[in-house]
Amino acid sequence: MDSTTQTAGLIGYYPEMGEARPETKIEARLAHYGKHYFLTSSVQLSGRGVEFLKTIKPGDMTNSRRDGWHEYKVTLKAFDAICKAHAVACEILL
Repeated sequence: MDSTTQTAGLIGYYPEMGEARPETKIEARLAHYGKHYFLTSSVQLSGRGVEFLKTIKPGDMTNSRRDGWHEYKVTLKAFDAICKAHAVACEILL
């Protein structure tokens, strides 16, 4: 299955290998100690283990592609549930 057509699950990509970021509505990065994930999403998320942090405003980031997106901190269990329902892109560095 091509990662650009995947509708649910975690989609890892390697930018150092020349792979492009998949077009998803949710992007994830693992927290430093691995106890939770930080998500940036164009869809609103809620539920147990999901903590809303902020909405990205124009000027907050150099990448205006994410203006209006929401940032969340989610537990590992909540992340698994989100991955079952949505396609989630995760940058993997070598």
